[in-house]
Amino acid sequence: MIIVLLFLAVFAPLLSSHDPYQVNLEIRNQPPSAANWLGTDGNGRDVWTRMIYGGRVSLSVGIVAVSISTVIGVLIGSVAGFFGGLVDMVLMRMTDIVMSFPMLIVVISFVAITGPSIYNSMIAIGILGWPTMARLVRSQFLYLRQVEFVTAAVALGARPPRLIFRHILPNTVGSIVVAVTFAVSDAILLEAALSFLGLGVQVPMPSWGNMLRDAQTLSILENRPWMWIPPGLAIMLAVLSINFIGDGLRDALDPRIVL
Repeated sequence: MIIVLLFLAVFAPLLSSHDPYQVNLEIRNQPPSAANWLGTDGNGRDVWTRMIYGGRVSLSVGIVAVSISTVIGVLIGSVAGFFGGLVDMVLMRMTDIVMSFPMLIVVISFVAITGPSIYNSMIAIGILGWPTMARLVRSQFLYLRQVEFVTAAVALGARPPRLIFRHILPNTVGSIVVAVTFAVSDAILLEAALSFLGLGVQVPMPSWGNMLRDAQTLSILENRPWMWIPPGLAIMLAVLSINFIGDGLRDALDPRIVL
């Protein structure tokens, strides 16, 4: 399913002859037909076209935001777990402070101050989503720095940068990959929530979240399901598929699980 969604997002211009931004009031609120596979919205725009173009936005926000949070989290977690002591205490207390704030409220406040846009959504989700990754990497480092191959590397005179990036960090990749998959699904949901509230991706640029926002009136929910079922189903399938991938990777990469 992820391959299908990525294929639709990457090749969106080849999979539809309609313009996702073109308004045609003559065909507004039309049900699915041969010309418009998923019907049209209140402005006469093709729902199928906007859904596959919206996949580009929603998936890119998830990937970019998680990339930012992963870099920050891995850096802070590595330093805290390797050096320990005062460094660990300071960094982890800072992490606890960030984790104590409700993420959705902080992201909404950040976007409201800086202005709603796709780039601000990426930055807000990225710079506020690193604490979980940092704590995970720190716990891995606290364990790995005591194992025999690290002790042997220290005895051979390896410096801290080499110990971190050559010996310890590569052995945390499995846990990081699993955490990243779950973080991507959370980021997609958070972006959809921001766009639904009008603080994420701004119209006319389509995203799954603002497509749901445009279809929130009672008359649309009752009489024009083609306007809200496709983007809602896309969000559900994307998040569910990514979570299944995360579960599979965890089972495959966790040495404590006997297959």
